[in-house]
Amino acid sequence: MIGRALRAQAAGFGGDVVLLGAAAAAFVVSLSVAAGIPPELAGAPADLREALAAPFGVVLATYGAVLAAVYGSFRYTIDRRDGVIAQRLTVQPRWVLLLARLPAVAVGGALVALAGVVGGHVALAVAMGGVPVNWSSVGSTLVVGAVAGLWGMGIGLVVQSHLVALFVAAMSMAVAVLLAMLWGAGAVYLPLLSMLQAFPFDVTAVGIAPEVRLDGSLAALVAGGWVASALLGGGVLFLRRDVT
Repeated sequence: MIGRALRAQAAGFGGDVVLLGAAAAAFVVSLSVAAGIPPELAGAPADLREALAAPFGVVLATYGAVLAAVYGSFRYTIDRRDGVIAQRLTVQPRWVLLLARLPAVAVGGALVALAGVVGGHVALAVAMGGVPVNWSSVGSTLVVGAVAGLWGMGIGLVVQSHLVALFVAAMSMAVAVLLAMLWGAGAVYLPLLSMLQAFPFDVTAVGIAPEVRLDGSLAALVAGGWVASALLGGGVLFLRRDVT
């Protein structure tokens, strides 16, 4: 039963317009990293360009995480709005449908984050003549995107309303960056920054002082708690609510 549900989710990737839209948005938004780069840097030595480009890794991961969370919320809310959820529940138990969506949403979130990385490196190639790809940072960005997608799915399960989910999912992530300017010691415990620190990114580029950063294990625990709480709360509501 689970296997059939997983295959159905995998088959849906080919026509997933939500994934395509979120990935396109991540690509376009990530192009903006070139806006603040002086054009004369294109002729700078390769090692200098690489050093100057290093902080952009966490910026691209941030963009990818926010849009992956939006994707995760939309992946549920659109299917609910269009009657897909109600239709599939005629042949699958609710818990099967819910569990089968978890890996699909995680993969989708990672792909959205990957689109952001590609867009960012295209921008850096144009603005700085290209920089070496930090594959470790790319891998961490994909993991953050996958986790953010699951967080967004939990938000969507709770909120249900399509347009409201767009705002709530995006703000639930972006609020950490806003709070970091006022209270970094508190912002590090919010979903976005705890995910970035867990995988692990240097969050000083987004306004967090080194002395208030969380160590990797604590950040992973905090991020895992956020995601587990969202999925657990959303899952309980999904099992009890009318989805028609």
